[in-house]
Amino acid sequence: MSPPNSGLLVDTGFFFALYDERDDHHGDALEKQEWLGALGVVLPWPVLHETINTRFARRSDIMVRFDAVVSSGDTFLVDDSPYRDRAYGRTVTSSQRGEPVSLVDAILQAIIGDVNIPIAAMLTFNRRDFAAVCARHSVELL
Repeated sequence: MSPPNSGLLVDTGFFFALYDERDDHHGDALEKQEWLGALGVVLPWPVLHETINTRFARRSDIMVRFDAVVSSGDTFLVDDSPYRDRAYGRTVTSSQRGEPVSLVDAILQAIIGDVNIPIAAMLTFNRRDFAAVCARHSVELL
């Protein structure tokens, strides 16, 4: 599938909060889940890797719900290979400066800056790591 005209980038933490009733952000995620159908979901492969951990994969009820999002015709899976080297370098240098950014977050930030993948909004509970890049590229943090 090609990139949506106006995409919704979704961070791993949103999915954890949505599917785990013990998560501190579960209530917020339930309120925001309607966004998953409002815009085309942009889902980078690193988010899939991070989300589908062993604990998550053991819960078939959760996997069915998550697969419904991933398999939706409105979901665009993003190949992260064009962003890997730059994101890795950013992760290393940010750690050395004492301002760590995870590799997945660095890839998400690079995708936000990619003019070929139009992102209108982002679902995340990690606003601190995305506020500046989202503001620079007019991406709404939900």
